[in-house]
Amino acid sequence: MNERKATSKEIKLALAKYRPNDFFIPECKTDSTYFSGPQGLLIFDGLAITRSYTSLRVTGYEVKVSRGDFLRDGKYHLYLQYCNEFYFVVPAGMVKKEEIPDDIGLIYYYPETGKLMKKKRALYRQIEEPVGVYKYIIFSRLAQDRIPFYETRAEYAKDYLEDRAAKRDLGWELGSKMARDLSDAYGRLERLEKAEADLKLLDSLLKVMADNGIHCWRGEDYAEKLDAALQNTVDPDTLKYLEGDLQNAMYIVKRIKGKGKGPSRRKGRRRIMGSLGRYRSTSTCSRLWDKEGAFATLPTDRHIIPWIDGNGKTF
Repeated sequence: MNERKATSKEIKLALAKYRPNDFFIPECKTDSTYFSGPQGLLIFDGLAITRSYTSLRVTGYEVKVSRGDFLRDGKYHLYLQYCNEFYFVVPAGMVKKEEIPDDIGLIYYYPETGKLMKKKRALYRQIEEPVGVYKYIIFSRLAQDRIPFYETRAEYAKDYLEDRAAKRDLGWELGSKMARDLSDAYGRLERLEKAEADLKLLDSLLKVMADNGIHCWRGEDYAEKLDAALQNTVDPDTLKYLEGDLQNAMYIVKRIKGKGKGPSRRKGRRRIMGSLGRYRSTSTCSRLWDKEGAFATLPTDRHIIPWIDGNGKTF
């Protein structure tokens, strides 16, 4: 005998799977609850009806989960008038087939696998149509609020609460996962929005750099190039031209100071002013020449305009 105790509900569920192509009605009464026949109301633990007009067969099942219950059963013969075949269904090994009457069958249930095995075939008997059983099925069991596979509402309520608790736990687990996924999605969205803002800022900086003559190519270090441009406030082209003019001016100065033929002192001064005076800073008040006509300061930024004297003449 198996150690784990089988339940009546387990066996009824197994019977429903055992007869998948037939009508199977657990806890099926033989007549109306309030208008039963002369022999009283009987209840099959399970009743199977074949789906056939020509080969109609009604099979009744009596489930026993303890040997004492089997031995105390003295009314099983009353069921025979309502079914063509009748079976006892018990946990495997609880009842031997020799203990079963000749016209009644025996089926073993194996709790470990949930399977059923027929140990003794029931004798087929011709019966009158069980009209009371049919009426009960039509009038009472076709309602949607019936509770199948349970002997009592307490048993149904117990399973209902367990199922509800399992669904609640599953809901919490799924809900937590959905909350985590939603939080991760919001995090990714925030990071994408920040990256988009950073790209817009970078585009703006690159445009400003390009407008000021600082061009960057793919693969170059933008930060390094911008830093170098900020440290050097004079345009390299301006410095180049200024260096050439200074060299020219120094050459003229040497010619003035030197002996021999060359431009007059006044003419030399004008040539120097013509070379250097055009680079006056627009952002400072520095001048190339002071009141005495001596060399004073040089421009310090890239914004240069021509030098204009007091008479409006451009040098």
